[in-house]
Amino acid sequence: ETVEDGEYIILEFSDGRQLFAHCIRDKKKCQTKLKVNKKHYPTQPFIGLKYGTVLELNREKDKFVPLPLGEDLIPEVDETLLELLGLGGSKKTDGKNNDGATTAEAILVNDLKSSSALTLNRDNRNLVDNNTSQAITHERLEKLKEDGKCGAAIIKELVENSSTFAEKTEFSKQKYIKRKQKKYQLRCRVIRCTGATVCEAMFLKDQRRIMSLRQDSLAQILSYANVHAGSQVLVFDTCLGLVCGALAQRMGGYGKILSLYTGQQPHAFFDMLGRFNLSYGEMSSILWVHSGEVFGSNVKCGEIDVDEEDVEKAERDCFEWPCPLQSHTAKYLGKMKTDEKREEFLYKRSARFARKLARHTTMETRTWLHSQSDSLIIVSKYDPLPTLRKLLPFLASSCPFVVFGEHMEPLAECLHALKRENLAINLRLSDTWMREYQMLAGRSHPDMTMSQSGGFILTGMKLDPIQGINEIDEKVLQEMRSMVMRGRRHKKKRPSSNINDQDDENKKHARKM
Repeated sequence: ETVEDGEYIILEFSDGRQLFAHCIRDKKKCQTKLKVNKKHYPTQPFIGLKYGTVLELNREKDKFVPLPLGEDLIPEVDETLLELLGLGGSKKTDGKNNDGATTAEAILVNDLKSSSALTLNRDNRNLVDNNTSQAITHERLEKLKEDGKCGAAIIKELVENSSTFAEKTEFSKQKYIKRKQKKYQLRCRVIRCTGATVCEAMFLKDQRRIMSLRQDSLAQILSYANVHAGSQVLVFDTCLGLVCGALAQRMGGYGKILSLYTGQQPHAFFDMLGRFNLSYGEMSSILWVHSGEVFGSNVKCGEIDVDEEDVEKAERDCFEWPCPLQSHTAKYLGKMKTDEKREEFLYKRSARFARKLARHTTMETRTWLHSQSDSLIIVSKYDPLPTLRKLLPFLASSCPFVVFGEHMEPLAECLHALKRENLAINLRLSDTWMREYQMLAGRSHPDMTMSQSGGFILTGMKLDPIQGINEIDEKVLQEMRSMVMRGRRHKKKRPSSNINDQDDENKKHARKM
């Protein structure tokens, strides 16, 4: 419910930005600094806040201050601004209108509905954007910020010194005030880091780094792959570990995630996995497998040397807990001047030995890999067809697989190859079209800017390589189809009802008479 020390959070701003923040009390250990508008801010005030809390930048204190419950990202229009708009005083309400809007919004909506506001000669045709309508200079605005003026006071001065504000329509006035509020009354909301929120924040930041993977596409991948607690999932992820973190969070530490990586170490994943705030059990469920264990030239599923000695396991069994200090370690500790440095050194060393004791060996991971997994997920920038051909033997029969790609053509080629070689059934290639809408009184319409595509998803179910073969020959299928079509052409007429039969008999009898 609340933000803990050491956790990552997402800050959603009123202008649409979403930034990651590492909430930690010690500034030296903070890995991700909060940088907003070219300025750094401390993350200590976020610790202890409830998720969903709205904060506003206090320029006097130079930090974000939490607001009372019920505040929104877009602040309510101030009463002084309503007086400048000519809407204050007599039109005040009891706080809400019939639609549940706040006082300022209710006044604006009621004024928009009134006939006096929507006259025929009120439009923006005579307004010229030549940067001469605003009397306040840039130096004056900077001076107001340095003096610690609140955002509402700055907006009030901007409205008072605008020569064209009175000539604008009511819609334009409201848009103008909201635009200035987003700029000078900076507010943000604290959001928990989950698979959907992390994916959305990364998509807004740089979608190319995650292969244009949108949050709805990520949800479909987890659903089609039938990911659940207790299952074993084989995943090949090149989206900075985004899919791997979402899998660990969904499974809750129950089951195994065999994550393939390229290079010497999977260090590129750790930064992204840290943003999911995974527990020890969830992190332990991720087992790292080098790509050479699968894509090697002489690798075949099920062929493991059982007699090979597991050196890492023998070394792990030799460890004792608590681990005694070696002679050179004791000498190194004796040279340290303060007890704080000794304590920090011993803490890091004990954590490293604890990871060694709990870490799975390469032979154990290889055994789990060759025992075949329950699901297969490929979200990779590499060619999907050879990648899927190499990974399919490590998937159990009648189990689902999902291949995500940024472009449709490689997945279409993969789909035709799977059909041609009878490797899978229930194949489907799809994409999701998503559009956001602006919902405002009298101005509800789709957003003008939207993502073109959230990627393409190929799903299917693996056939058994021995018994998963269609025994019916193609000639037999053609004969069956022709018989069905022949039966449809020479279809017998339906027997008439008793009433129709009686009418026909009466007509025949009348003719004979």
